[in-house]
Amino acid sequence: MVPCYSEGHDSMKASFDSLVATHYPDQNKVFFIIADGNITGSGNNKSTPDILLDLIVPFDESENFNNVRAKSYLSIGDGTKRHNMAKVYIGYYQYENRNVPTMLVVKVGNLEERKYPKAGNRGKRDSQLVLMQLLQRAFNNGKMSPLEFDMFEKFRKLTKKTIDTYEFAMMVDADTIVKEDSISVMVNCMNNDPSVVGLCGETKILNKTESWVTMIQVFEYYLSHHLGKTFESVFANVTCLPGCFCMYRVFSHNYEGFRIPILVDENIMMNYSTNEVDTLHQKNLLLLGEDRYLTTLMLRAFPKRKLIYCPAAICETIAPTDFKVLLSQRRRWINGTVHNMFELIVTSELPGRFCFSMQFAVFLELIGTFTSPFAILYILTTLIGFIAGFPFQLSVIFAAISFSLQLFIAIFTSFNPILVLWFFIYLFSVPIWYLILPVYAFWNFDDFSWGATRKLNDDGTSYSDTIFDRFDPKSVPFKRWDQWIKIRGITK
Repeated sequence: MVPCYSEGHDSMKASFDSLVATHYPDQNKVFFIIADGNITGSGNNKSTPDILLDLIVPFDESENFNNVRAKSYLSIGDGTKRHNMAKVYIGYYQYENRNVPTMLVVKVGNLEERKYPKAGNRGKRDSQLVLMQLLQRAFNNGKMSPLEFDMFEKFRKLTKKTIDTYEFAMMVDADTIVKEDSISVMVNCMNNDPSVVGLCGETKILNKTESWVTMIQVFEYYLSHHLGKTFESVFANVTCLPGCFCMYRVFSHNYEGFRIPILVDENIMMNYSTNEVDTLHQKNLLLLGEDRYLTTLMLRAFPKRKLIYCPAAICETIAPTDFKVLLSQRRRWINGTVHNMFELIVTSELPGRFCFSMQFAVFLELIGTFTSPFAILYILTTLIGFIAGFPFQLSVIFAAISFSLQLFIAIFTSFNPILVLWFFIYLFSVPIWYLILPVYAFWNFDDFSWGATRKLNDDGTSYSDTIFDRFDPKSVPFKRWDQWIKIRGITK
């Protein structure tokens, strides 16, 4: 699954090309691309849906992209925003004589909002739920909305299989480049250990030297994976599978051979698809930290199964180049992380006991997140005092040992001397990571906006949904597959 928002042609094509070029067999993979609204990114001469349509070859001559009709579904939103519509296109993505079956879903919005900017846009969580709800209803033979039935039938036409037969769902961002063996490595990890229900690989920075902002992120990305996620993998409970590069098991089999829902489990779907986001805690979970919250729900629903980090699977992504964008990104990440930690602390099913438990490790990480600004201020103060002639403090020695161990781990786990250079760049940026960014995030604890991660080409106008009481969710029909078959007159 590749959710798209305002990315450009080159960025999306590079990501799709890398996915096709992987060693994993083409006959075993399907691209599920979803465009989150009629968006035109800055510098693009076409909207994101139009760019995507140019990249896809129609399924056959009868598949006319101009005649595709929008279908209704219930989305995330208030009032009339609860009703959204989307168009479903099927075809192939071609790269170096290789063809991968591709389904493109374009959110176009309801009839009332199409004259306004960003029609159909509902956010990344809604895009994930478009696929997850289709998988759940196909798996359980449940009632489908018009859009879900359209996707189900076109998927069957495209692949000659039903979507509920696919066992793994991989999520990749549209600006992510995947290494050739990554998908095979991730699938092998799943197949070799049936208890693994989700995993992620290592994310590296593609634009390392583009600006000083990207340069200070290189070693921080390395630490977050080879120190943070590696430690969590000891407990087989990675607390965040990033949506830019992860894989989930859709279902597994029990000892009797029956299929058991995993990603489409009822508890996960009920909590992740909630439309009632009223409290400060809920808004941080569902509006800022949706990727981490999905991981939290998996940990709570399957405490005896595994969520792991697979360092052999590698991807590269484009990091923020502007400091304001980095501030916006880390505000979301930090605040979403803090609230997800609160969720995990009250989850007694996590492995381990007392001080040797994952629960206690999460508690220490939460305390460290809140106290890091004070710790850095204290260390800087004592260091300046020592330079000015005051007595030396042990805290400076402990800090030096701590950072030296990070360098030691980096050198002896990667055997890459260039990491020493990135370490010293990171060292000079420590006040940014442990003081400026956390304080900014905590100061904006009630800011739930996504922020200006990418600029858009629009006229700057906006609108508000002032008739939110007029929409009845029951107006979107839900019917079982065989009922839709009879209504549409489709041959089974």
